[in-house]
Amino acid sequence: MKIHTLLAALVILLSSCSKNDNYKIGFLYSSEVTKRFVIEGNYFKERATELGAEVQIDNGNGNEALQYDKAIEMFDSGIDALVLIAINANSAAAIVREGQSRGVKVIAYNRIIFNCEPDLFISGDTKQLGQLMVNEVLKKRKEGKVIILGGDKYDRNAIGLMNSIDEEIKPYVESGAFKILYKTYIEEWSDKNTEYEMRQFMSLRHEKPDIVFSGFDGMSDAVIKILEENNMLDGVLITGQDAEITGIKNIVAGKQLMTAYHPLKKNAYTAAEQTIQMLEGKKIDEELLSLTNNGTADIPTIKIPSIPITKDNIDKELIKTGVYTKQEVYN
Repeated sequence: MKIHTLLAALVILLSSCSKNDNYKIGFLYSSEVTKRFVIEGNYFKERATELGAEVQIDNGNGNEALQYDKAIEMFDSGIDALVLIAINANSAAAIVREGQSRGVKVIAYNRIIFNCEPDLFISGDTKQLGQLMVNEVLKKRKEGKVIILGGDKYDRNAIGLMNSIDEEIKPYVESGAFKILYKTYIEEWSDKNTEYEMRQFMSLRHEKPDIVFSGFDGMSDAVIKILEENNMLDGVLITGQDAEITGIKNIVAGKQLMTAYHPLKKNAYTAAEQTIQMLEGKKIDEELLSLTNNGTADIPTIKIPSIPITKDNIDKELIKTGVYTKQEVYN
């Protein structure tokens, strides 16, 4: 009997030690248009798997109804937590509420979700991001004609970035040093929609900007294309975000001033670690926490700072760290 008791205790001990093996986590992003989300999903899976969890990755292909259906499929499969990059920050509340009604932890990743209370929000710092962009521009010039292209207006990150840029350049606008030629949001952060907006601007104004604050490298590439078509690219300072290879190549070629790099591995690893901590009933690391009000509640938030990438630090920040190879960047 003693042997049987000992064996039973050993089985219980071993099963408790491998508890993470039972955790199933979904990582559901918006679409493959933003390449960083694909990479982050893979990093998330890498770290969560190391910690003993099973991860399902999928995306909504830019369709909010499809993303909802994909979320339901994940819930039906028995996931314990869902990391969600919402396509629509409003309608995605239905995903959060449905998941939580089933006892699933839901983490809003990169984009806040309204009309609900996600268990955690993990994102970059949009205020800091706007400061990075403006600071890099001001190193080169402190006057000129400005275009501001924000991301999708249904993405609070886009609104936060636009507000941060507005706040940072306000003294220069009020003094007359900066003249705003055009300012708009770009649906889906899309290069095609950016092309359309820039063509509209050129057909109406046909005026060369000195500075273009662009919220995403794909959008920046579209700006470059239209300016080149109009023989207006030379000397224009263009910002970007996400350190996509297209943006990096444009920086190397002197067509784009900078991009904001979000340390993707750190973002995704942090999300994996904190998700599993929540599932284990442990508190989120307090030194990482702040609060973000989404209009419904103050959501526990982890903000991860971005890094400005220019010609001067591409090798240090992106090549030496293994994000890209030298051949990918310079060939």
